Amino acid sequence: MKIRLRHGTSLDDISCQGIMDLALEDSAITDPETRSPIENQNRFRLSKLGGHRLIASFDRKDVAFVDYLIAKQHIKYLFVHPKYQRKGIGANLLNSVQEQIKDAISVNVLSINEKAVLWYLGRGFKVSNCWLERFNGKNTGWLKLTRADVTLQSQRPSKKLK
Repeated sequence: MKIRLRHGTSLDDISCQGIMDLALEDSAITDPETRSPIENQNRFRLSKLGGHRLIASFDRKDVAFVDYLIAKQHIKYLFVHPKYQRKGIGANLLNSVQEQIKDAISVNVLSINEKAVLWYLGRGFKVSNCWLERFNGKNTGWLKLTRADVTLQSQRPSKKLK
């Protein structure tokens, strides 16, 4: 499998939204009956204040992305299309972001998204904060995960950007 990483822009919002929607269709994360169509529209946009995006493509198809803020040392979103998970794509994106930030890094994750929480914990992140916030019409627990160690945790080397 040959994965290419490239810098993304707001022109990639539609394909990234599709990847995000597929990941959030998991009933363990969201309940389709409580999802509001208004909440689903334009859920995210690439931040104009220092936001960056990397897109992972396979066979010219966008299959994953990460949005992050270097100044805040924070990952806003990291999603991998369900069919392409467990292939090291997310780890490559994470490592590429870590190489650019070169310091502690954080991400917010739904506490009920056990798969994502375990994935980050397995890469050296630790829980640094938790809180309740409305998500899809319900009070939902969130975790702030932080990795202070800049040692890259991936088993696979990061792909170079083209």
